[in-house]
Amino acid sequence: MTSVLTSEQRIFYETNGYLHAPDVIPPDLLGLLRSVLSRWVDDTIAGWLKEGLIDDPQTDLDFQYRLAHVWESAGRPNYIRSPRRDLVSREMYDILVHPALMALAQSLLDTPEISVHGIFNARPKLPDQIWTLTPWHQDAQYYRDAEQVHVTSIWMPLQTVTEHNSCLQVAPGLHRGPLHEGWNDPETGFLGLAPEVRDKLEGVSVEMAPGDALCFTQLTPHRALPNRSNQVRWSIDVRYEPTAQATDAGQKQGFVSHSLSDPNTVLKYEEWLKQWEEIPAGNY
Repeated sequence: MTSVLTSEQRIFYETNGYLHAPDVIPPDLLGLLRSVLSRWVDDTIAGWLKEGLIDDPQTDLDFQYRLAHVWESAGRPNYIRSPRRDLVSREMYDILVHPALMALAQSLLDTPEISVHGIFNARPKLPDQIWTLTPWHQDAQYYRDAEQVHVTSIWMPLQTVTEHNSCLQVAPGLHRGPLHEGWNDPETGFLGLAPEVRDKLEGVSVEMAPGDALCFTQLTPHRALPNRSNQVRWSIDVRYEPTAQATDAGQKQGFVSHSLSDPNTVLKYEEWLKQWEEIPAGNY
């Protein structure tokens, strides 16, 4: 197996629990990410139009501004702030099995037998909005059966992200445990780390360009900084785990995405779509 990461990058990931991998997301994959998110914006705004919250969908606005502007016009309604079910489409499947992500996951997990973890999210991060601000947390707080299984998260921004417009921060070297109990953050409603845990963390800001990926383990503490720009900060995060150790949570809406030992086990799009049939639109 040829690694897309250098030996230095892999050592950094294993030592620190995260890796900023520059320029590993090719233009066609960035195009798929934008396509999925643009369709979700269209559907969300169409819902506000149908509800009578707006009379102008403002289709002339740029993608970076449109959701924020129309949301303000609609009276700041609640919506699915971390959409998953509503992203399910041929394009989302093509993202999950994209060769660039398969190669990256193989390098991070050190195996060609890869399964998509069933939890993936979009993050439409609104300007100066606490409701969409993800606090310090560990991903495995959302799927605790992965405490002892390496699940790698790959976070991909669609624009340059800095401390000004909500890049992520990570706490290096804390990925060897423990998995902390989940704590419901009263400001955001997100599950996260309790104040006595997060107050001890020293965050490292990871500023990134489109085409970069931020990779981290299921136990690595991380958070998003506030978005102080006037644009939406867009990202999608996906997860992978070794097929031999695939977790129950991962297999629910997850699937085998790459295999050298038995390529026939890779799930087709139509079969993946069936896994979502009983989950209504609008669900997280």
